[in-house]
Amino acid sequence: MKKDYLNAAEVINRAYDVASTFDAAKKYDFMVVYDDDITAVLKSMEVYRQVKKLNPEARLAVVGGEGLLATAFAVMRFSLKVRLKKPASRLLQKETEAMRLKRVAMELGVPESEIIVLDKGRNTTENLQAISHLAQEKKALVVSTQRLAMVFRQSADFQCNEEPEKHGCVALDYDMYVIKQTVEETLRWYNFQIAGHGRVALHLYASLVRRFEVYDGKFLRKPFEPDETTKKADAVLRNRFLIKQRVTGLKKMRAMLQYVPIIWDIFWHAEKYLYDERTAIKEAYQWCRYIPD
Repeated sequence: MKKDYLNAAEVINRAYDVASTFDAAKKYDFMVVYDDDITAVLKSMEVYRQVKKLNPEARLAVVGGEGLLATAFAVMRFSLKVRLKKPASRLLQKETEAMRLKRVAMELGVPESEIIVLDKGRNTTENLQAISHLAQEKKALVVSTQRLAMVFRQSADFQCNEEPEKHGCVALDYDMYVIKQTVEETLRWYNFQIAGHGRVALHLYASLVRRFEVYDGKFLRKPFEPDETTKKADAVLRNRFLIKQRVTGLKKMRAMLQYVPIIWDIFWHAEKYLYDERTAIKEAYQWCRYIPD
């Protein structure tokens, strides 16, 4: 990843940072892991231990449908099979994002009986419907990595607490525990953010300013008007890395071509994903696994 692109992404990462509101002295009924990245589980087990200490009846809810994970796993399974690495291909389970979060949480010590899987959502609204209807009037602690936290907060506040009936939600009483990361720290194989020489991560950062512009008053509220530094960083990333989904003609062809280096990278580095995930879980187990009372 070129330094200019990394620096631009970090400007946006910092601009859309969200402060954690987690209170260790507060009783939570659910800890909701809302992320497409197992980092959210790997780095929140100590928090879950604190939640359970104050409320033994609290439950861990994991959220996420198929998303990038389904495509990436299909590519990796195909890669391992055609390269005659069948033993490795059997390690790739077909999972939704939530099922993967559940598996990692269980490997770190959370009993299966404490985990609620919410994996039917196909978009942010459907995920918020599932979360808000689960929590009802109870208190939830939402865990998210830094890169997704602002989108969650602005979407949840708007769809659940400002226009709940319109979006099929109910009021959501929640705090957030945000896992702080630099852009470089997000670039791992186990979350695919490094794929395509970082193009997966750069697409996310290239989409944030636009997302708040386009969906303001529809699915979320714009948190602020970006300053000139943020606008310049957005301009550096948007034209090159933003993959627009709803386009036609030549623009659609260009969007499709943007997937090529990502898929190619995942195809040739399937083993790196397996190794990186196993290493990350092993490291987390040594210092932050959850030990039930």
